[in-house]
Amino acid sequence: MKPIALNVIAVVLALVFIFPLIWMLLVSLKPDGINVYTLQDWLKFSDLNMANYAKVLKDSQILRWTWNSFTIGVITTILSLFFSSLAAFSFSKLAFKSKGLFFLLIVSGLLIPTEAILIPLYETTLHLKLIDNIWAIILPGLTNPIGILLLKQFMDGVPKDYIEAAQIDGCRNFGLWSQICLPLTRSAMVSVGIFYFILSWNNFLWPYLAITSQENMILSAGLPTFLSNNTMSLNLIMAASAIAAIPTILVFVLLQRHIVQGVAMSGIKG
Repeated sequence: MKPIALNVIAVVLALVFIFPLIWMLLVSLKPDGINVYTLQDWLKFSDLNMANYAKVLKDSQILRWTWNSFTIGVITTILSLFFSSLAAFSFSKLAFKSKGLFFLLIVSGLLIPTEAILIPLYETTLHLKLIDNIWAIILPGLTNPIGILLLKQFMDGVPKDYIEAAQIDGCRNFGLWSQICLPLTRSAMVSVGIFYFILSWNNFLWPYLAITSQENMILSAGLPTFLSNNTMSLNLIMAASAIAAIPTILVFVLLQRHIVQGVAMSGIKG
């Protein structure tokens, strides 16, 4: 296809995907009771105001929930990247007994749905006295095998010549991981980190069970409680949804270059 046709298709697809966001923002800024489905009301911008956002902030603990989600997401992402990259480096560059078996066991964790481990996970958390504590959400989030699988694939592409040269210079395993593999897989690390953050941000079922107090809830678990009490006000629902969507949109906009690089790379060419 010609570049012009591809650009037109890209613009049309972009408008299709961005339309729900624009609609959400406009509805959230409209006064309650306005018909938001007619073109006349869509083109009327004089009645836009922040009253719905003020009401959401006043009648709920959405800022506290957002802060809890952000804190848990950042801690989970950092710790998950640390452990996942270490495991990926071990499976990619180190030789040890039964490596294939251990990697198979880790990958098989992708076949186990979260619902299947809720009861033992809850009993373990209860025994450790972590119920209604943010660590009850953070610790189970560190065991996602998808990050190990993806990072191993990228580290497999690190040329062996780099590893061998560093070993000749006396670099040990931790140095090989921190000074060779991490810098060369930086884009992959950022992409996996964004995946971990969004996965933590959108986590609902386990936080809903593990957190019992309003002040310790995360956004994905606390927001449905607020929305259930305002089902008749579409404007408030859209305002609350916009507040919930802003952090993930910012993360994507700020780091989209790394996301594209991570997706485009299939490994590092030697």
